[in-house]
This record gives sequence, C-alpha cells and structure tokens, in this order.
Amino acid sequence: MRPPVTLVLVLHGHIPDVLGHGTWPHGANWLYEAVAETYLPFLIAVERLLEAGIPLKATVGMTPVLSEQLADPRFAPGFDAYLAQRARAAGEDGERLSTGGDAPAVSVAAFWSAFYGGLRADFARRSGDLTASFRRLAERGALEMIASAATHGFLPLLPNDRAIDRQLDAGLAAHRRHFGRDARGIWLPECAYRPGGSWTSPADGHVENRCGLEDFLAARGLKYFFVETHLVTGGRLVPAYGGLVDLPESGATPYRIHAVRAAHGEHVGVFARDPLSSQQVWSGKIGYPGDGRYLEFHKKRAPSGHRYWRVTDSSLDLGDKLPYDRAAVAGALASHADHFVKILESAPALPDGGAPVVVAMFDFELFGHWWFEGVDFLAAVFEKLAGRNGVVPRTASEALSASPTPEILRLPSGTWGRGGDFQVWWNDHTIPYWRDVDAAERALETFEDRREAIPPPLFAALERQALLLQSSDWPFLIDNEVSRDYAEARIRGHVEDFWRLARMADSGFVDDAAFAVIADRDRLFEPELAAR
Repeated sequence: MRPPVTLVLVLHGHIPDVLGHGTWPHGANWLYEAVAETYLPFLIAVERLLEAGIPLKATVGMTPVLSEQLADPRFAPGFDAYLAQRARAAGEDGERLSTGGDAPAVSVAAFWSAFYGGLRADFARRSGDLTASFRRLAERGALEMIASAATHGFLPLLPNDRAIDRQLDAGLAAHRRHFGRDARGIWLPECAYRPGGSWTSPADGHVENRCGLEDFLAARGLKYFFVETHLVTGGRLVPAYGGLVDLPESGATPYRIHAVRAAHGEHVGVFARDPLSSQQVWSGKIGYPGDGRYLEFHKKRAPSGHRYWRVTDSSLDLGDKLPYDRAAVAGALASHADHFVKILESAPALPDGGAPVVVAMFDFELFGHWWFEGVDFLAAVFEKLAGRNGVVPRTASEALSASPTPEILRLPSGTWGRGGDFQVWWNDHTIPYWRDVDAAERALETFEDRREAIPPPLFAALERQALLLQSSDWPFLIDNEVSRDYAEARIRGHVEDFWRLARMADSGFVDDAAFAVIADRDRLFEPELAAR
C-alpha cells in the first residue's frame, strides 16, 4: 500500500504599496478589496474549521510591503469606511431593486449588505489588527508564514547584488517584526529564479558574472523556495500565467522536493508547482472558477459596483449573463472539492515508493477576490480531507522535514509568468524602467561611500524610494497594458522623489517641507532602514 500524498497548499498574498497613493481605481481600494474578499474571509474560514475540530495546514505568504500596509495607522479607519460604504451601497441597491419587483436581485443585494456588515463587525472584533490574527494561526500550527522580498522586487534583474541584499534584508527583518519569528522559507517574487553565471543587464545590455539567488537565500538561513514546474521538470508545459514552455525533459518530478546547492555547500530546498491540481483552480476556462453557477467577476451594477450575475457560460458576452443564485453554489462547491481531493489522491507514485508531494500554489487573491467562492472551496477541501487517509496536508517546512534527502538539481532561469521566462518584466516597453532602476542604484552606491555625512532619515528615504521603484508590479502592469498609465505614473513618481532626495543628499540642504510630504506618503520599513 502506497503512503499518503502530502498536500502543500501555498497562498502568495501581495498588494503593492498603494496607501497614500490615491483611492480608486488603483489606490487604497485595491488593498481594501483584497482584504474584504480574500484575507479576512480566509481568517474567518480557518478559525471556524479549527473550532469545528477540522485540521488545516497551509503555507501563507504576506509580502512585507503588504504586511506594512496592514499595520499602517491609515489602514484600519480607511478599511472600516470602505466596508461601511459597500454595505450602504448594497442597501441602496436593494431599495431600488425592490421597487422594480426583482426579487432574486433584492436577495443578492441583501446578501451583499450582510456580507460587508459581517466583515465590519469581525474587523472590529480583531481591533483592526489582521497581522496578529495570521500570527496566532501560525502559532497554533495551522499556518506557516513565509517571507518575500521587501517590495516584491524582481530579483534576477536587479542591477547589483547590493540591491538584492536590500530587498531581502529589509523584507526578512520586517517579516520577523510582523510575525514574531524568522521565516524558514521565501516566495521569490514572480517565482523568478536565476542560477549563478553570466548575467545581462536589462538597462544597458552589459554582461557580467553574478552569483545565483540560492547563495543569497542560504546566507540568510532560508531553507526553501518555490518555482514553476518547468524549472524542475523541463518538458512542454503551460506556466500559471499562460504561454508555453518547451524544454528538454530533466527526468525530475514535481512530486518530490528537490534542492539547489549554494556556493558554500548549503542546500536550499525547491518546491515545484503541481500543474494538474493548480490548473483546476487557475483556469477560468477548464477549471472550477468557470462553472456557470459561480459569481461573474466582470459584470457589475452601477452605481454600487456590486455583482448580481453568475458566470453562466464563460464564452458568453456580459450582456447575456444570468442572475446569480446563491442557493446553487453549495452544490458546485461540494462537487469541485470532491473532484480536487480525488486529483490529489491520484498523484503519481514515486519510483522509490516514497510519498508524492503535491504543491498547489496560487496567488492568494485568486480565492475570494477573482473567484468569489474560492475561500469556501478551500474550506470544503479541508472538510473532505478530514475524513480521508489518502492525503495529508502539511506546511512546507513539515513536508521538507518529512522528505528524504533531496536530489540536488541545477535549475535554469525562469518564472511562473507568461512563457515561463522573464519576457513579461523585460521587453522593449520596460527597458526605460530598468534604466531608471539602474540609475537610482548607481546613485545609492555613491551615497553609500559618504553615508556618514547624510542624515540617517534622508538616507533611509532614498533607500525606500529605490525599493518602491523596484516593485515587480510596475513592469508587469506595463506589459499588461490595461493599467500601463498607472504603472508609468507610479514609476515617474518614485523616480522624481528619489532624485529630489538625492539632490538634498548632494547639497547637504534638506528641504524640510518637501521631505515631509514624501515621508508622510511613503512610510514603509522605518525600523529596518533605520538599522541598516
């Protein structure tokens, strides 16, 4: 009889820095939506499962820039006001719809009113401190909180090793401050990895030798990271965000934990995404979120912005969508959770008879935000697993500890982005961005040489703007095109602020008014940057 399958569920939570940068459509509401639809419902669901005696294990990343925003004094009152507005808008919808005799839509409006009202009460119960709730669940062993780079910088393309050091050191220190312990594992932003060897600058094309990312991780005591499937297996595969990868097969399997060897001989574990189980959740075409009974994400009622329609058929125009029926959702969740568990149980056996490890890894915001019923789906999966012996959920650290000595691999470069390589973040449209990143980093090098002459708050502000500029979200949104204007405006703002601060450092004269505006807007990593 073969051993049970190990399930490693990994949820990567990330929102770029938006507090202090407007409200809608890409400002603070971006954060508020994720909290209201994903993070807070997830906390509620996990706590209910544990209270019911249903075991749960998940590996959860909340990026440092996200954690900083959740802890920012501006967040709690802004989020509470957002929830109140959403509940009020649903009530107004209900009044308008009732006059038209649309009873099904009135029912959905009542659901939205109760949904946001309930979240508001729960948020008040937590005294506005969501990070503490995640920390408590980690202390109970249900969650393992993993770290990431400070502002989700795209590490393989950063101009020099010191920029990578800054992203990792600030990010790991902030993680420790928020969650009370050192992270054992890390989510590399965009699952972007590169080995040691020849490196080409995206800013000017020059070539130099650089060490691999595993050297940075091992030096900081990190034990594992995550990659897209093809980095381990090769072969013909579709990455999480589409495109196609066609590489020579390596003979390695994603159902075993592997490792890479750092320069000084340390091993760093590598978890590879399972394409089969992940596809069922990622895909709106062939996966669960495309089921006609679930809430349609894209169609909203004006002026409230609430959603009243179901997917119906993913190929239909929005005008042909049918009304959402909450009563039909339970059946969809039950069948999909059962199907997902069967997929887990059928994971291919390892040649040596060892327990296969299924790494189901996703953007956290997929559950609840993009797929509204997604958090309920996760809860249903763990409820079904509680009554079966074929699958054992474990955190990543638990799975690593339970695994045999890993096979050492040499991984190629890659991401989980479109095409599996760096094309989303490095293309003709993003080269000006990388030139800005490179110029700021070169300036920081010169300021480092005379750091003693620069007031510490000013030097920290320079580093903060460099970190914010390095966020992988900006080149991603440029490539995405839909939000290119916003990304370019954010890049321009951080570049202008950096050089405004640089002129102060050069001249020795600090413009207190201008400095105060920048410092009040961007408040990230105060303790970490002050200590550097």
